[in-house]
Amino acid sequence: MSGHALFDLTGKRGYVTGAGSGLGRAIAIGLAEAGAAVMVSDINFIAAQGTVAEIQQSGGRAMALQSNVARKAEVEQLIQVTDAQFGGLDFAFNNAGILKLVKPEDLNEQDWQDELNVDLTGVFLCAQAAGRYMIAHGGGKIINTASISGMIVNSGLTYSTAKAGVIQLTRVLAYRWAKHRVFVNCFSPGYIRTGMTAPHLTRPEVEQEMLRQTPLRRLGEPRDLVGAAIFLASAASDFVTGQNIVVDGGVTLA
Repeated sequence: MSGHALFDLTGKRGYVTGAGSGLGRAIAIGLAEAGAAVMVSDINFIAAQGTVAEIQQSGGRAMALQSNVARKAEVEQLIQVTDAQFGGLDFAFNNAGILKLVKPEDLNEQDWQDELNVDLTGVFLCAQAAGRYMIAHGGGKIINTASISGMIVNSGLTYSTAKAGVIQLTRVLAYRWAKHRVFVNCFSPGYIRTGMTAPHLTRPEVEQEMLRQTPLRRLGEPRDLVGAAIFLASAASDFVTGQNIVVDGGVTLA
């Protein structure tokens, strides 16, 4: 197989959650540009439709679906609709997430649970549903969005806890499902400019501190994750499972 063919997603089918904006949007567009049919899932249906419109304008194949990943019935519907519309499920990008920065001493139980429901339980529900489908259909690729927040200490207690859980969840599922040719990997973005992080970058000192911690001396953009996404969804990663691909500009080197 040629180098180009290794990364070709023509004929592949799958979904991306949280694909109405930010990382998910960039990943969905990138996968479609590589040839995949993409189910664009987001809790914000209008945002999902915007991503689909951009994909279709470039000649790609995509469909929008409103999904709350914290609700099992909606996750199962995501799998069913992707299969029904595209004829299969070759990859599953479990990317949807939320971020609330609250001091640990001020964090209430509801805020803790709300964030875990999306950032960890949502990933589990999606991975479980996709894994069941893939086990029954000969395999596939599951990719979870983790974060360097799950690897280093920072100010987001619940977010960091959830993302550390995503990394370990990925490893355990990869080990358990390898015999079924279900590949499970995750990637950990560093400091990325997205709609989710924008409110925290309004203070110049916060951005400067992020830049100081990043050896490449710039913040990441959503497009910086597209290469890793295509790699993990394609034949190029057919001997890779249980791994956490770090895309952070060097933050975790120190």
